[in-house]
Amino acid sequence: MIRAFVFVCCALFFLNTSAQESVRRELAFVRHLLSRNELKESLFVLERLQAKETSLIDSVNYYHGWIRYQEKDLLPSAAFLLQVSSESPQFVKSRLFASYNMAHAGLVDTADSVLARLHLGDSPVLQALTNFERAGVALLGRNYDEFSERSRDFSGDWNAFALQERNLVEYALTLKQQPGRSPAVAGLLSAAVPGLGKIYAGKTAEGIAGFLYVGAMALASWDFYRKLGSSNGLFIVSASITGVFYLGNIWGSAVAVRRLRNEFNHEMDQRILFDMHIPLRNIFQ
Repeated sequence: MIRAFVFVCCALFFLNTSAQESVRRELAFVRHLLSRNELKESLFVLERLQAKETSLIDSVNYYHGWIRYQEKDLLPSAAFLLQVSSESPQFVKSRLFASYNMAHAGLVDTADSVLARLHLGDSPVLQALTNFERAGVALLGRNYDEFSERSRDFSGDWNAFALQERNLVEYALTLKQQPGRSPAVAGLLSAAVPGLGKIYAGKTAEGIAGFLYVGAMALASWDFYRKLGSSNGLFIVSASITGVFYLGNIWGSAVAVRRLRNEFNHEMDQRILFDMHIPLRNIFQ
């Protein structure tokens, strides 16, 4: 009975060891495919693996996350990278890229919490890098107090991101100096003088065109009223069309302010994300 039990245990151990050796060979094949930039083929191999050892599980999760990052599938990438354990040599890289992916997807609070829990030991460059990334996340969230606190630790000592530190400081100043135009004010201005709201929004040519267009239609309506009277069909149609375009000009002025503000913020976010990305690639590639 004891011999049978020992035999079964040995057989199971042999089978498990053989299976994990197979996983190692498949992971080596995945690395080969990645070196050839064959991402879909790499994912196909990974999805078939049944890793049980912690180191192998970490490798599977890391490669899953890294491939999805390269495919710009950012949130699934972050989910896999966050499963890489602290025992893995890819742990720090996985956490930093997971945070960046979530920041890129707009989850700035979650991205910062990942960085806040990251323990880096005595590595000055990684500590400086993490502080830089958290500063970038704060700026994406327009948390200027947090950014100011973190940017005080920018030293410019690390070539991998010294320029990017200076860029983030410039972006913060640009964001703070953004004109505080109001959609409501733009609408009221165009209600008072058609086109004036668009000039206020920074669309001078559109504002002048709107003024001339609505003004010409209003003059035509007035001419019909003066010659034909208020009950005439031509006057009613002309006045109705003029009213529609007058109201549309008011709405368009409010929308123009909102659109310009959104475009400005989007452009600034893309610049911030670009500069956050450069040191990650410089250090970990």
